[in-house]
Amino acid sequence: MNHAGLLAAALFTFACASSSPEPVSAPTPDADSAALARTALRASITGREQYYDIDGSSAGALRTQIHRLGPKDESGKSRDALTVWSLEWTYGTAQRGDSCALRDVKVTLDVSVTLPRWTPPSTATAQLTDTWRAYLRNVKLHESGHRAIAERNARELMSALTALRGASCDKLSGEATRTAERIVADGRARNRAYDIQTKHGQTQGVELGP
Repeated sequence: MNHAGLLAAALFTFACASSSPEPVSAPTPDADSAALARTALRASITGREQYYDIDGSSAGALRTQIHRLGPKDESGKSRDALTVWSLEWTYGTAQRGDSCALRDVKVTLDVSVTLPRWTPPSTATAQLTDTWRAYLRNVKLHESGHRAIAERNARELMSALTALRGASCDKLSGEATRTAERIVADGRARNRAYDIQTKHGQTQGVELGP
């Protein structure tokens, strides 16, 4: 008997502003995440970057373009950059005697990052070009933190589903759904906490001129 998992999608954003004196790095895999990566069947992870083009020869002009053309979050607010990730899981069940296990468990993570892209015109100063490079580097740092959280979420889901056992397949399918929903909710909470901790990238040095 086959059961398909639900599709879960979450949207995460950050806004650029002045940097804080207490820098915070993007999350890195901790010991638990490393163990999950070693022991769990591998989740399928794909990632892509897409861009929106802006123009201008001053920091103020660039900020205006970003505000006007930047991707919108769930509330409709324009953001400098946006990370969207979706998590999908499918599985079958196999009854053996008085117990049931999940089989053919598949977890698929898709991560999409939208970033600003600027080609300096001849009128742009060297200082503005350097400022842009630093800004974009820190934007990518922040968004890589969201991706790290999403990848950890996918590994946790794969590990949890492959370990599930139950007395009956119907009960096991219900437990699988509850487990997946809990893990996805944990991932959303981690992303919200990350944005709060970094002030949507401010503490990581995201800043684009005065």
